[in-house]
Amino acid sequence: MRTGNEPGTARSPLRLRLGLALFGTVSSLVAAGLLLGRASLLVVLMFVVVGLVAAVDSAVVFRHLRQGAHFQPGPQIPPYQGVPPPPRLPRVRAPVDENTRIRRYLTIMITCLVLITLAWTVVRLYSTTAAVAMSMIAAVLPPIAVIVANLGVNLPDDGRGTGRGSPRPPGGGLEN
Repeated sequence: MRTGNEPGTARSPLRLRLGLALFGTVSSLVAAGLLLGRASLLVVLMFVVVGLVAAVDSAVVFRHLRQGAHFQPGPQIPPYQGVPPPPRLPRVRAPVDENTRIRRYLTIMITCLVLITLAWTVVRLYSTTAAVAMSMIAAVLPPIAVIVANLGVNLPDDGRGTGRGSPRPPGGGLEN
């Protein structure tokens, strides 16, 4: 029965895990044996270590299988519900004034212009690839500048925009 919270409360299918651990043990030890004289000792030792880890895992799984089902309810019993995490309080941000927004926007846009100017006046003489990379970065900066400049803006709920200028006419301002 699926309840929607399986990653947090999942139980391991032990027989499948035992089969995979035994397959990992056998395949890694066979690979180590085949590579013993042909590959470097480090590669062979890596396969041996993987085989030993898989062997230890298969021994742990076999032990769990021998212990029996101490708390493994059937499919008709839903899994244990964990304790829900405490609710997170939303972050309250101070509103950003108009001068800060303009300063952010102009800083990023000046950076964009400097990148383009340097790329095609100085850097292209040394590396065209670097000039193209600088141009690509500069091409991405204008939308980033708009997003960064508008972070923290509290817009009114009535749809009038930022509160500057006159509100929109009733028809939306699109007269024929």
